[in-house]
Amino acid sequence: MFFALTIDLDPAWCYHRIYGLGEVERTSVGLECSVSRFLELTSDLGIPGSIFVVGETLSDNGLAAVIAQASALGHEICNHTHSHPYDLCRLDDDRIAREVEQGAADIERATGERPKGFRAPGYSLGSRVLPALINAGAVYDSSILPSPVYQGVKAAVFGWLWLRGRNSGAFLADPRETLGPRGPYRPDPISPWRRGTAGLIELPIGTVMGLPLTGGLLALAGPSRTTPLATLVSRKGFVCLELHALDLLDIQADGLDPALAVQPDLSIAWQRKAEAIRNFCERLLSTHKATTLARAAKILS
Repeated sequence: MFFALTIDLDPAWCYHRIYGLGEVERTSVGLECSVSRFLELTSDLGIPGSIFVVGETLSDNGLAAVIAQASALGHEICNHTHSHPYDLCRLDDDRIAREVEQGAADIERATGERPKGFRAPGYSLGSRVLPALINAGAVYDSSILPSPVYQGVKAAVFGWLWLRGRNSGAFLADPRETLGPRGPYRPDPISPWRRGTAGLIELPIGTVMGLPLTGGLLALAGPSRTTPLATLVSRKGFVCLELHALDLLDIQADGLDPALAVQPDLSIAWQRKAEAIRNFCERLLSTHKATTLARAAKILS
């Protein structure tokens, strides 16, 4: 049985777009600190991680250096597009291909290795993203989040924002993508929520009791409740935990925009969030072998 610890390095400006907080400068503020804390966490646990990087953020030399360090330490660096467009699956074929290829090229320049895996912004693949990944030589995708509950909560947040005169820069994915298999599978390239014969493997993000298995969930559950959550998923053959950069940051300690407190877990001290994540991982490591997604794809395909 295998466990993959992953982290998406979404810049803070992505959250301004999600919550309709207005356009802000597209910087990588906080990401270098988040990666450093992720490296400390994985070192304490003695496990490798899979780090999904937005390619354009690597123009920050400090972040590029810490990503190169992570790669040298044995962590996998993965493609999260070049510029993190939430509407990736709605772009034309050429723009989708450019986002995929440029993101991969950005990472290869920073690490010397071409990424094997991909995760779409907002978990939305549609019918044209997987063909672009296959053409670019990706070995696996890890975008499917099989949680109708998440889709429902997301819709409710959009409604709440609309009532306050704000529009989200994100959107709801095809609901069928929330009904995909919960374990690794070879998808249909046009209908990625279905099993098929695509030239790559899908490694879905984990769920527990129908909820997304994310750092946000663990943060809100708190350190004392994450061990029982790990017990609930301990019988699954493959478990993928998804963190985000902000799961290892907080507004008070790291100087983030106070407006981001609209997301409740950002008001929780990062040390407490890291403790919750650590407790979950330690429990799961008693039953599962930690692996990068690339290694899991090789074993499970």
